[in-house]
Amino acid sequence: MIVKIQKADEVADFTSYLSDIDNIFFESSAKRDFCNEEEKQSFREMSLGRYIVRHRDSFFVALDDAGRAVGYLAGCLENPTKLDHFNDIAYFQYIDDICQNYPAHLHVNIAGRYRNRGLGTTLVERFAELAKLHSVEGIQVVTSSASRSIPFYRRLGFRELRTFPWMSVTSVCMGRKL
Repeated sequence: MIVKIQKADEVADFTSYLSDIDNIFFESSAKRDFCNEEEKQSFREMSLGRYIVRHRDSFFVALDDAGRAVGYLAGCLENPTKLDHFNDIAYFQYIDDICQNYPAHLHVNIAGRYRNRGLGTTLVERFAELAKLHSVEGIQVVTSSASRSIPFYRRLGFRELRTFPWMSVTSVCMGRKL
């Protein structure tokens, strides 16, 4: 398995990978049932689309040797509570104070058959390196308290900063100082 990690703004014809990225996004999501296509696209926009459009310079894609996207990290180096295009994500209200010291945030997803091969680690480390280059103090991620990703983030040096209720589950904000 040969996989190359690239920043989206450095990938020629990045838009040709969006179908693969969408498939990975929905395959990895805990939310699988949607009332209609509009609800599905709204969900995509909240957790993926805005990063592709507005934060492509901190979006990484993992490409296999056949040139298919097999994973991605959607990141933002700025404090989301200071950006209008994140105002609709209610959970940022619960972690407003945390975002001051951990402004950069991310979502990482890997295609099922490529998991447990180090791709997620590589993507997070590349994002952390980029954040350091931009003098960002810390990075954070929000996930479900029942998520299989919590041990993954712990291994990468993230620690649990706060739990809070969101969308009928308990969510966890985890952060890592850089």
